[in-house]
Amino acid sequence: MPLLNSGYLSNWYKMSLPQYDGLGNMLAGTYEVLVENYTESKVQEAQNKSLIQGDIGVHVMDIGTLYYTTSMTSPILINYSSEFNDIFDTIVYFTNIQRQPLNGTFGLAYLLKSARIEVTTDAVRATGNFEGDTAVASAVYNGNNLQVDLLARTARFYDTYFYFGEITDSAQYPVISGEINLNFDIDKNYFLGQMWRYSNDGTVVPSQSPFFSLRGYSATGNIKIGLSPDQYVELTGLYGQQDPGVLVGNSGNIGVYIASYDGNTPAPKILKLGTSFVITKIEFSMQQNSIITATLEFNAFFNNAMGALTSFGSSP
Repeated sequence: MPLLNSGYLSNWYKMSLPQYDGLGNMLAGTYEVLVENYTESKVQEAQNKSLIQGDIGVHVMDIGTLYYTTSMTSPILINYSSEFNDIFDTIVYFTNIQRQPLNGTFGLAYLLKSARIEVTTDAVRATGNFEGDTAVASAVYNGNNLQVDLLARTARFYDTYFYFGEITDSAQYPVISGEINLNFDIDKNYFLGQMWRYSNDGTVVPSQSPFFSLRGYSATGNIKIGLSPDQYVELTGLYGQQDPGVLVGNSGNIGVYIASYDGNTPAPKILKLGTSFVITKIEFSMQQNSIITATLEFNAFFNNAMGALTSFGSSP
C-alpha cells in the first residue's frame, strides 16, 4: 500500500516566531516555540461597493489593509532538557517587551494581542493570540531527521500554585481553578502614501499594512475556591460599596507559580500580576453533596512598577 510522505505530518516541523531585543527591534534568528496547535489567518480587508452602474452585480471593491492573526494553544511544560520555549515562556517574553516604551521601526511587527492562562486540577494550559504584518517566521520541516533536544512533561495541579493575596485577614482557601487574561490594546495606524517596508534589495516600497501602536495593557481573571460554612458567611458580607474618599481594594501578590526544574536547580515559571487588585464580582454556588464554592472575578493593578515577569530559570 502507498506510504504517505512525512512532510504532510505537522509533528515533523519546528515552529518559530520573530525574535526581538529589549527595545522591540526585530532581531535576526527566531524564537523556537513548542505548541500543541496553532491557527494562522491572513486577513485582506475587502468590501463590495455598489454604484450607479447599470447592473446589480459586484464591479467595484474597496481593498483595505492586510495583516496576519495567529492563535497558539498548548499545555504548559516542565522542561528538563529542551531547545524550545513553551507557550508560557512565550507569553512572558512578549509581555515583558510590550510593557515598555518601544523604538519605532521600519521593520516588520509581530505582537501579542491577548493571552489566557488556565489552571485546573485536570490541566494547566495557555493560549496566546498574536497580530502583525508578517506570518509566523517559519515552520521548518526536519526532513533530515536532525536530533531534537527535548525532554519534558506537562505541568499538572501538583506543580501549580495560584496565589491571590489576602482575601480576608484570617482565612486561607483551597483553590479549585483559576484563570488569568492578559490583553494589549493594539491600534492600527495609516498614513497617506505610506512607504516603510524594505524590499530585499534595500529600497523602500509602499505598503498597505498598518503601523501598529500599543496603547495599553491590562490583566483580569477569576479564581474558584472552596468554602467552609463560616467562610461562606464571611465572604457574603465582606464586600460592599466604596466608602467616600477611600479605595477599597485588596493587597497581596496575585499570579501563577509553576514549579519547574533546570538540571538540578529549581527554576519556577512565574506570572506575577502585582500586589493590588479589585474584586469585581463574587458568585457563590451550593449543590447537594458538593463543596461550597465561590468564584471571584478580579481586575489587577497591572503596571510597570511591579517589575518584569519571569519564566523558566527565574526565581520568585
